[in-house]
Amino acid sequence: MRFAFCFFLLSFATSTYAADLPLLLEQTKANPQARIAAQQTKAARTATEYFLLAYSHYVLKNKEAALEFSNKALTLEPDAELAARILLMQALTFGVFYRDTALAVEKLKLAQAILPEENSPMLQALRMDILESFSQAYNQQGKTELAMEAAAESLTLATQAADKQRQLDSMIMLGRLHLQNNHLTKAYQHFKSALPLAIELADQQAIASINMRLGMAYQKLGQHERALQHFEEAGRLYQQLDSLSSQVNALINIGDSQLVLKQIDKAKVTYNNALKLAVDSQDPHMLISAYVSLSELAFEQNDLDQSEQLLIKAHQLASQVSAQSIKSETALFLVHVFIKKKNYSAAKQLLDEAAPQPDKLPGYLKYKHLTLSAELAALEQQWQQAYQLEKSANQLEIAQLNDDSKIQLDSLQSSLELQMQQEKQQQLHLARHKQLQQWLLISLALLAIALFSLLLSWGKQKKNRAGSIVQQPQWRSFTELLLHHHRVKTQGQLLVVIPAQATTLMNKGIQQVNTDLVQFRAVLDLALFWVEQEQEFWLYCASEQSAYEMQQQLLQSLPSDYQPYSAVLPLHALLSQRICEQDLDALRELMWYSLFLAQQQGLQGALEFHYQCNQNRPCAWQTDNLRQDLFNAISLGLLEVQANGISLSDKLQQQLAQI
Repeated sequence: MRFAFCFFLLSFATSTYAADLPLLLEQTKANPQARIAAQQTKAARTATEYFLLAYSHYVLKNKEAALEFSNKALTLEPDAELAARILLMQALTFGVFYRDTALAVEKLKLAQAILPEENSPMLQALRMDILESFSQAYNQQGKTELAMEAAAESLTLATQAADKQRQLDSMIMLGRLHLQNNHLTKAYQHFKSALPLAIELADQQAIASINMRLGMAYQKLGQHERALQHFEEAGRLYQQLDSLSSQVNALINIGDSQLVLKQIDKAKVTYNNALKLAVDSQDPHMLISAYVSLSELAFEQNDLDQSEQLLIKAHQLASQVSAQSIKSETALFLVHVFIKKKNYSAAKQLLDEAAPQPDKLPGYLKYKHLTLSAELAALEQQWQQAYQLEKSANQLEIAQLNDDSKIQLDSLQSSLELQMQQEKQQQLHLARHKQLQQWLLISLALLAIALFSLLLSWGKQKKNRAGSIVQQPQWRSFTELLLHHHRVKTQGQLLVVIPAQATTLMNKGIQQVNTDLVQFRAVLDLALFWVEQEQEFWLYCASEQSAYEMQQQLLQSLPSDYQPYSAVLPLHALLSQRICEQDLDALRELMWYSLFLAQQQGLQGALEFHYQCNQNRPCAWQTDNLRQDLFNAISLGLLEVQANGISLSDKLQQQLAQI
């Protein structure tokens, strides 16, 4: 947090020090020891003098002395404006040095209550400082809506006053709050507006903060290489600024990205460096973050006991600093470890304690709470509840992380790079000319590469007609989302329904078929997520029960003259846990090969397929001759296929025995 306290003090004046106070405050900030030494020769007598002395100790981080002299100033009956400033300084002291957010909020409420209603520049500046502190405090308490209201009001006042520094601070604060709640579009808008101001004001702290938040946004989108670049740039700037707590935060985020990228050794070194700085700073929030990150590293290495011990330390610290959102977050991490250790009763109890009111959690915690609740419900075989919770979590994730957010983040990244480049350029006209030449060369190079790629692709297709099928973007988005869920769920099922529209289209026409499918499409939206791929409808369901229920609803929603094909595919049995997108592409081939076998064996009309694996991952899904491998798996009994209750595997084996 960049504390604006020293800036608004420069405009403060009383009847005694109207002319001298700004100079005295500047001198105090530059040399607080001189103010303390002066007090020893001439004792403070007025509220203003005690306030200056308290400020000296605040600058030196002498929290007890700052409170002692500020309390003395309040006993000397200062006017309302001075009293509000003293209370604000006390709020900052409690919030920054004692980490007592609740008491800080009480002081802020008192300051706001006694503040005169005049609209002088000094009072407006003081209001903005109070609102900024409210926003920080409410955010630490997990009261996101109140934090946003305070930051938005501060931004309005700063805009009216044309105060660029406060505008910048408020924009970054709003961007942080929206980012924290996964509102990436709104976060982007605030950071985009903040960036030119930060560069204009040469505010390296703000530029570092924007880099940090941009890294967090890319982290949420799963683009960890880009996130790592921004975190490292933020860390470099914070090191130059000698901002210890921000350095710790940057190191932890760097370590998080390294951990996801499987750079385990680097992550361990980074986390330990962060812990060392956090211990040196004695900042409980930084210690909590370091403990949580090291616990995740231990979890990744399957050292669950060490992970649990670190999280217990973090949770105990979070309980002491009156920060509800941090307390909830550490509790949810601990729930995850309890589930992994199969300590379900402890997990359920802590989950209830972590969020008595889940709807009031910030977006990123609400999603984690929903997914953990769904997992516990599934483990207790409460399938309907698990399905609803998983669906809610999925809807929240899809609503928050959309394609527009990624496009806008890419735009912000480009804007940041361009602005930083322009700042270093001494001759703008020459740079633009060079840039134009570069773009021309790049365009020619890209054109040549594209032509070469087309020729190469054409040559490969000519050489091998059985090349891979081109997948539509919607299908690829579906498989990416499915991979995300498949890695953490063991009960997921894939449902496919093919309404067999070709014959109906010829008989009824396009308009009537579209009308027929209205109810069918309405049922599709009950799935966690789904996609239409060449008149095939693929849906992901949280459990086998929900998949079969969804299958029956979809089939019943179609008119009787349709003859649909459908199947529920047990993902983990067919593909195992570690899969890739090409494995999911191969499941389409399994469906159509099953249909081929059914029709070859005389089965016509609507068909419901069922699959039973007698061996985990019964076939090599990425082989060049997939149908041959499917034939081998079915004929050897590794994979059993039924159509309308009739075993196609048995019929195939009987046919082979007669040859």
